[in-house]
Amino acid sequence: MKEVRVSAARFRAMAEAELAAIPLQVRALLVNVMIEVQDEPGPEAEDLDEEDDDLLGLYCGPEREDFLSGAASGQLPARVYLYQWNLEDSVGSLEELRKEIRLTLRHELAHHFGFDDDELERVWPEGG
Repeated sequence: MKEVRVSAARFRAMAEAELAAIPLQVRALLVNVMIEVQDEPGPEAEDLDEEDDDLLGLYCGPEREDFLSGAASGQLPARVYLYQWNLEDSVGSLEELRKEIRLTLRHELAHHFGFDDDELERVWPEGG
């Protein structure tokens, strides 16, 4: 597979474009969520069973319902992490990178709405 590398600024711009492509009705439902791009998984991923080099993204924090119910009162924002180097390593072209950023971002945001990985695999096989 051909290696795909882009600058950090270009990767962030691609991620921002994919976030903007999510329908406004859905984006408006996001509550207290930050999108963060990192080169690779850090301390936030330490307790996972998955290998660091396989992890494309991660959702950390309360779900939307917890924010709305007040159960997450005083909590820091939830975070969606996108791991640039792993995403780049998983694809063979710039177009594939855009698609993988889109799928990973939407997958992690689905966790904000309460979907777990098994549910996502069942209802959305391409992004699960």
